[in-house]
Amino acid sequence: MRTFFILSIFLLLVSTTPAFADYTELDDQSGGIANGFGAWGALNAVQEPAEEFPDQGIVTVYHPDAAPSALPTIFFISGWGRPAETYQKFFEFLVSHNYTVVDIYNLNPGSINTSYPNALDMIQQTAVNHEPWIDTQYVGLMGHSFGGGAAVWVGKRIFGDWNWGADGKRFLFLTAPWLTFLTTREDLETYPADTKLHIQLSYDDMNTDPRAIRAVYELINIPSSEKDLVTVYSDPDHSYDFQGNTYHYLADHYISYTGIWGDVYHPYDALDAFALNRLAHAMTEYVFEGSAAAKDVALGNGSDQQTNMGFLPPLTVTDAPVIVRGEDQFVYRCSESAPGTWGDPEIWWLQSFCDDSNGDGIIDELQDLAGADDAQPQPAAGLLGIAPNPFNPRTRIRFQAAEAGPVTIRIYDLAGRLVRRLVKGSFPAGVHEV
Repeated sequence: MRTFFILSIFLLLVSTTPAFADYTELDDQSGGIANGFGAWGALNAVQEPAEEFPDQGIVTVYHPDAAPSALPTIFFISGWGRPAETYQKFFEFLVSHNYTVVDIYNLNPGSINTSYPNALDMIQQTAVNHEPWIDTQYVGLMGHSFGGGAAVWVGKRIFGDWNWGADGKRFLFLTAPWLTFLTTREDLETYPADTKLHIQLSYDDMNTDPRAIRAVYELINIPSSEKDLVTVYSDPDHSYDFQGNTYHYLADHYISYTGIWGDVYHPYDALDAFALNRLAHAMTEYVFEGSAAAKDVALGNGSDQQTNMGFLPPLTVTDAPVIVRGEDQFVYRCSESAPGTWGDPEIWWLQSFCDDSNGDGIIDELQDLAGADDAQPQPAAGLLGIAPNPFNPRTRIRFQAAEAGPVTIRIYDLAGRLVRRLVKGSFPAGVHEV
């Protein structure tokens, strides 16, 4: 029997050559992560000369400073106009754990009909040109911003059509993903089910309306146990001085960047270490090595091991994301029609997945996918306590289930608006805390 309870409470969201054995180069001097997932490995990174593919883009390959060996390979599709050097620290971190990293940079990312196939072609050619370093039996596909959106379509080709990373040795890891184009509903519904998926959003990223990527998350043919949607929060309470300037830990569109971009310096700090390096490292160890401890970090469904960010605000994780901000707050809106590009339904059918007529944070066309948790609540569970309250990412909810079965927690603000839905799986009868 399905068990439900609804909580009406205040909502308050808080809102390179050495082998880096520690984070000596962090701008905040915090020391980073010394041991476990997110700690630097022992290997040095070598950056091969960048290769230009005329009218397509630029490819940069990173690998360990060792004799050539086919290694598990991570293909990374860069954000719009962001060359490899803006992610270099992240690439070197991954290489330090004995992986090959290939950065794919598109020259014309806005030409969707060509930029996506160009990224695919560059991946294929690089796998041939650098065969001694690349093992297509173990493949991760990462992307940031434009690259995060493109990776969904590219992944269907390299995982589904080419069967790279067969037997579950493949994953998607998307950070601050932009709009996803070309991908059809059939693509999503026929995605290889043994692909693992991690989508990372930043709460203060006002670049792209997350409704479309939320639709991708719901529709993609990957079981809930093998996918997570994670939100990273800024920390306005902590700050540090670097080169005469004061920085806060800002979870915006630019986590994973380092150095100057657009006349703005993006620091390398503990937020990069805990939110990006730690989770990406765990994902590789889970997918490539089968580590159960790594899964509990990368795809932990909200486990303490996953959400704990040290002195920074903890992550929140859900399999049923609710979008609480209106479209008009974002630069790129889910329903926006741009002439000649994503306004074309042949390019972006997901434009239809933007309407939320009743304002409950669940897209109209996905109401049915939300399942029985949107049915009339049944009095089969009792709330025992919430602390702290007002609600924040550290809040623990204690309840008693009268019968064994799935439990869904829905959280409303005082105006009656649904602001968070947490699907926590099946519980036996008794007292539990989440």
